[in-house]
Amino acid sequence: MSTKAADRDRLLARWGVDADGIDGLDALLDGTRATYARVEALAEEHGPESPATPPWDVERVAGADPLHAWMHRTRSRSQKAGQGLLGGMRLAVKDSIAVAGVPMTAGSAFLRGFTPKRSAVAVERALDAGAELVGTAVCEDLCYSGSSFTSATGPVLNPYDPERSAGGSTSGCGALLATDQADIAMGTDLGGSVRNPAAWCGVTALKATFGVVPYAGAMPTEFSMDHLGLMARTPLQLAKLLDAMAGHSAEDPRQAGVGALKGSADGIEGDISGLRIGIVRDGFGWPDRSDPRVDAVVREAAAALARLCAGAEDMSIDLHRHARDIHVPISCEGGLATVFEQNMQGSNHAGSYDPDLARAFGEALDTGIENLPLNGKVSLIAGTMLRHETKGRVMALAQELRKKLRAQYDAALERFDLLVMPTVPMLPHRLPAGPLAPAAHQKLAFEMHDNNCATNLTGHPALSVPCGMIDGLPVGMLLIGRHLDDHSLIKVAHRFQKEVFTPPPPPRWQAESHDAKQGVLA
Repeated sequence: MSTKAADRDRLLARWGVDADGIDGLDALLDGTRATYARVEALAEEHGPESPATPPWDVERVAGADPLHAWMHRTRSRSQKAGQGLLGGMRLAVKDSIAVAGVPMTAGSAFLRGFTPKRSAVAVERALDAGAELVGTAVCEDLCYSGSSFTSATGPVLNPYDPERSAGGSTSGCGALLATDQADIAMGTDLGGSVRNPAAWCGVTALKATFGVVPYAGAMPTEFSMDHLGLMARTPLQLAKLLDAMAGHSAEDPRQAGVGALKGSADGIEGDISGLRIGIVRDGFGWPDRSDPRVDAVVREAAAALARLCAGAEDMSIDLHRHARDIHVPISCEGGLATVFEQNMQGSNHAGSYDPDLARAFGEALDTGIENLPLNGKVSLIAGTMLRHETKGRVMALAQELRKKLRAQYDAALERFDLLVMPTVPMLPHRLPAGPLAPAAHQKLAFEMHDNNCATNLTGHPALSVPCGMIDGLPVGMLLIGRHLDDHSLIKVAHRFQKEVFTPPPPPRWQAESHDAKQGVLA
């Protein structure tokens, strides 16, 4: 039996279709196959012009630096850097976001041989605003972890304690910002992937209002929850990065119906004295996960912030405690469709597609499935089986519960101007000394998502700002605001850092940051 015939029979069996009831099935398939071939030929004939040579030199580092944080270092050959809103700022980009001419692996041994021909829309905007690209940063293996121990190039080390996690999945960016090797960074955030490392590395990160920043060109997982995340050493840098990146792009269908961002970086010094703070008690005291010392530091920080504002009040959001459960069926079945069945392209949208990435990922599934990370395998199997077992009903129920969660957040933000809770319930955990059993591996990879994943479901802006230290390790406070009011959160974080707390630099890097500032390639 030919390979085509075997594939046909396997797929017919999967769908329970009797081929004997379709006369001339192979001829019908060959007709459609011929149409596909014509489309390929048309694309070749009418394809875009060859992309321009990227204006930077590229050096592969692959985690060989002290913190295992760099994937590639770049040095610009353009004179554009240094001019504009982001002039003088060094930009690091997560290894799951396209940068033209720089190989993209998404932190994995699974995806190999893919080099984007053009940069993601947000990267292009940052560069147009004068940012200097200094490289791409290591991330977790296919982004399936909120810790920093799964990357194919080795664990990313916490700059405050190299035996501990830097957080993830945007792990390298957090470490690079904390050690002054970059000023601004961009990552992806499906459940906390820029806010986790921000909390554990002592930097600031924003998951902007859903759709405000175009996602096109970043590795997708679930189209209704994919967010591009912004990270920076200071809130002022974060505000400028947001201004440079925000705005509609025809290439990103996620932005349909999203309004204009309120405010700008120019208003960061504005008055916050009238703001009312809601302290979300449901974000504290997670059984078996919350560190009471973290809860205490965040409550103390919230009290200090309240003295700068119009006071604070404890309150509750009933479904917040269940956000993680609601998140799982949506991300699991959405990831099954977008990542595995559609080779990271999604479907039924008129945004941008990347044929080269589709082929690279599809070929990896065909020839290198053994390199798929554990968490990816579990997601693939669970998504396939549970969608079949439940006929998609539970995912649909989760989507309905998601609407109720958003409504509860909206109601809370009618009473309060911003909400506060711990970014991550615990201090950075110790990196594993060796391989873990699957259950322990998954626990360590996802234990930190309780609070962060809620706003990926609701789309509200959520910002992590350093608020204190415990045993020499940073603690992050999560600020959540109204849709499109992202700049108010940044303004509050700016005031908090000026008047309440700014984290100390990691001790071992104080004497080493000079070379990094000069942009010396590792």
